[in-house]
Amino acid sequence: MSIRKFRIAMSERCFRFKPDALPSHAPHKPGVYEFVTFDAQKNPQVLFVGVALTGSVYEALAAHMDNKVAPTAKELFAAAPDIYFDYVASADIDEADELKDIAGAFVAKHKPRFNVGPAPTSGKHASVEVEEVG
Repeated sequence: MSIRKFRIAMSERCFRFKPDALPSHAPHKPGVYEFVTFDAQKNPQVLFVGVALTGSVYEALAAHMDNKVAPTAKELFAAAPDIYFDYVASADIDEADELKDIAGAFVAKHKPRFNVGPAPTSGKHASVEVEEVG
């Protein structure tokens, strides 16, 4: 197994997690997404990192919003009054399964309170690094 460095670009900004923002801002393709809030000094705090492989990021966010998938919107808004979502806009992956590696690297870096259990991984690489570009 190898060490893999992914080059990624995040969305141009965080979007408020609300029903009318999802259709126009959430991607309709598989990907990695985060739920984020900001402290009083406007520092981001990642609450959850998710990966959508079988459906789209839009569908995954909608499932959270509809309280069908943990963390539910109810749980997120109980943790912070203002919740935002962000997502990986592009990544140099070879196959979709490697989105798990990017999500796992985010979980290891941010240690989000709503991620429980082992971090996602494709199992293809000994270690993973993520470099944010552009």
